Amino acid sequence: MSMVWHYSAGTKLSAIVNCGELRGTNVGAAWERPMLWFSANQHWEPTATKLLISKDGIVTELTFEQQAKKFGCIRFGLDADDYRLLEWKAACRMAGTTREIRRSLEKSGRRLHANSADWFATEHRIPVSQLHFQIWCKGWSSTRCILAQDRSESSDVAQEISL
Repeated sequence: MSMVWHYSAGTKLSAIVNCGELRGTNVGAAWERPMLWFSANQHWEPTATKLLISKDGIVTELTFEQQAKKFGCIRFGLDADDYRLLEWKAACRMAGTTREIRRSLEKSGRRLHANSADWFATEHRIPVSQLHFQIWCKGWSSTRCILAQDRSESSDVAQEISL
């Protein structure tokens, strides 16, 4: 069975586990319905990578490797044929995303080497118990592993993750 994935920074894992579910967001677009986004990309969804803004206002796009080292990478999988999923354009209509904004997002995605054909969403909250969890540890792993996160230049903090 093929999967779609909700990708996120490892630093958000604790909050997700404490909440017990994945919830949609409207990413600051108050007029849009919150949606929970997934990708069919089996390695990493490029649009999930963090941007860093320096004190001088300079924006840096991280590579996947930089993202994994600085924030960690996690993903929650859902069967691709799950009845709650909508394809990209249908999800945008459901969310109330205008055609202009949808096209702008597609263009931004292409610039990051993402493909909007890989994008799916649902308006439903999904309990983590209904999802397949994986964490990046030099490859995607469903088993226990140690996630090392740099909290400062001089020290690593290791946390054991098990779901």
